[in-house]
Amino acid sequence: MNMRVPFESLDLGDAPGHQELIVTRRHKSGEMIEIPVACVTGPEPGPTFVVMSGMHAGEYSGVLAAQRLVRSVRPEDIKGRLIVIPVISTRAFMDRNMQLNPVDEKELHFQRPGNPDGTYSECLADTLFGIVSGASYLIDSHAGEMAQALLPWVPVPMIGPPVLRESSYNLALGFDVPYIEPRYDPATVPAFCLALIEAGVANVWVECGQQGVPAEKDIRIHLNGYLAALRTVGMLDGPPARPAQTVLRGRGKQINASESGVWHPAIREGDVVEQGQLLGRLTDYFGNVIEEFHAEARSLVLYYWSNPAINAARTPHGYNWHNGLVRLIELED
Repeated sequence: MNMRVPFESLDLGDAPGHQELIVTRRHKSGEMIEIPVACVTGPEPGPTFVVMSGMHAGEYSGVLAAQRLVRSVRPEDIKGRLIVIPVISTRAFMDRNMQLNPVDEKELHFQRPGNPDGTYSECLADTLFGIVSGASYLIDSHAGEMAQALLPWVPVPMIGPPVLRESSYNLALGFDVPYIEPRYDPATVPAFCLALIEAGVANVWVECGQQGVPAEKDIRIHLNGYLAALRTVGMLDGPPARPAQTVLRGRGKQINASESGVWHPAIREGDVVEQGQLLGRLTDYFGNVIEEFHAEARSLVLYYWSNPAINAARTPHGYNWHNGLVRLIELED
C-alpha cells in the first residue's frame, strides 16, 4: 500500500531513489483531496521536471502514459528529479467525471492557486501547485474526453521572460503531433498555467487522444514526448526526438449551442473548413432542425463534440463545455 502523506508535512528529500506517495489534504467541507505522486531522484544533480495528467478525469491516454513513465525511468537513469502525478484528482477519476470536478463543478485548469480556503477545486489547485511549483519544467497531459473527437496538438504558453518562453517551446518539440500552437495572449492561457509561468516553471499542455479511449498510439505519443523533453533538458542521455510539426497561428473560436438538442456534426477533427461551410446541425428529438452552424472564416477543426446530446442549460459557474459543438482555430493567410 502506498504511503499517505499530509500535504502540510510533505518532504520529498534529496536522497536518490524511487518514492510513491498519496499526498492528502482535507478541504474545509470535510472532503479529502488525494494526489498520487511518484518521485524519481537521480544520483547526479539536475533540474526538477514534473509530468502530470488527469487534470480532466476522463482524459485517459496521458494517465496511462504517466504510469508507464513511473515504471520505466530508474533513478540511475536520470540527472535531477522527476515528479510524476498520474491522476490529479482521484475523486474525479473514480467518479468518471468529464471536465468538471464532481464536488463543486468547477474546471480545475482555470482555477488559480493561492486560495486553499476557497471551494474544493480551489483548494485542489493550491495543493497541486504546492507540489509542482518548485520545478523548472512541467508537462500537463490532456486528451479528448468521452464526448470529444480531437486532433492531437500542443498549446505552448508564450508568456513571461524570453528564456522561459524558449524553454516552454522546446518542451513541445518532441511530441509526434501535427501541430504546436504558441499562445501569446494571457487570456488564452488557463489560469493554472499562468501561475506556473509566474513561478518560473516552463510548461506546456499536450492534447492527444479522443473520446475517452486510451488508444495505444496516443499513449505512446505522450510517453515518447515526455522522454524527448527529458533528453531536451539534459536529464536523460541521448538526442531528443524531433518529429515534423506545423506551427499554428490564428484566433481560437468555439461554437456553442444556445438551445439544447441533438447534434449532427458535418465535419471531423483535422478538417480545414472554408468560410460559410456547414459545421453541423442541431435538431429537436424528432429531427427537426433547430439551428445550422457555419464557419465564419477559413479554419482548422481542432475538435468537435461527438456525443449527440447537447445540454445548453448546463453551464456551471459560466463554464460552457457541455454546450460546445466545435472548436476551431482560424487560419492566417
